Amino acid sequence: MNTAAQTPTPETVPAGKTTAIINPTASSGAAKKRWDHVHEALAVHFPGLEVRFTEAAGHATELCREALEAGADTILSVGGDGTTNEVLSGFVDEHGANRFPDAILAILAAGTGGDFQRMFGRRRMRRQVERLCCVQPRTVDYGIARYTDPSGQTRSRPFLNVASVGVSGEVVRRVNSSDSQLGPTLKYVLGSLKGIRAWRNVQVRMKFDDQPEDQRIDLTLGIVANGQYFGAGMWVAPGAKIDDGRFDAVTVEGMSRTKLTATLAKVFGGNHMRTKGISHKHATAVEFVPVSDEADVPIEIDGEQVGRLPARFELRAAALKIRIS
Repeated sequence: MNTAAQTPTPETVPAGKTTAIINPTASSGAAKKRWDHVHEALAVHFPGLEVRFTEAAGHATELCREALEAGADTILSVGGDGTTNEVLSGFVDEHGANRFPDAILAILAAGTGGDFQRMFGRRRMRRQVERLCCVQPRTVDYGIARYTDPSGQTRSRPFLNVASVGVSGEVVRRVNSSDSQLGPTLKYVLGSLKGIRAWRNVQVRMKFDDQPEDQRIDLTLGIVANGQYFGAGMWVAPGAKIDDGRFDAVTVEGMSRTKLTATLAKVFGGNHMRTKGISHKHATAVEFVPVSDEADVPIEIDGEQVGRLPARFELRAAALKIRIS
């Protein structure tokens, strides 16, 4: 279901300074090849296009911030959801605010999962380019995650699509460390099966918004969704909208490994929401704190495993301009 697709109307991209940030290793190097095929066409639509390639993890954030501080009014992210997350981090300050509210984050999906792009329709790179110059920028929400990094320090990081805690963090850890050459969906399915097999539910305290009392649950999975998809096509939050000023929080509680495995197929079709043990709530802030200080509950943000609980997720409503095909 394509709930966010828009019919583009012809327009000329306003004159300005655009910097493209490309992750050449995305999709096992395929992103660089795709970029080579569309670079010239993009240069026509974005006069004066500057091109930068990332060289290491976190480099996209540095490149984005440098370009914005030098006056760029559009940053074009070329890669997967992880690359877009790093680029978004270049917009945001240490308090989670967008330092460059007038600048536009443009997105060309060229990575493995491409889950944020799925809401707008999956398209080949050249078709994305054709549409990118025609669609109007739109103002959307993003989230800020405050979590515990592997060294025990509190960190913050923005996310555009989905953040999650629990078994999904274990799955992402396994998927991203795998050297399998399988396609993205099959790779995530196999990673999910392995992660589920290794997972043990954990007692956590969960709180929505600023309610005075928390809920103690036997956590299997906690989803904080701005977008609809994660895990290379799992339709985890079918009703989520990126501009409605609220998260869709989906919680899986006390589910056995056997039932979780059986539920996996439902998630790809978005048919899991009425399953016993799964609940849904709208919120602008969600917090998870383990009951035991010894619990190691992983979290993932836009497909990257970044740390563990405790964590708090807060919405920044109507705080970012994006252009996506």
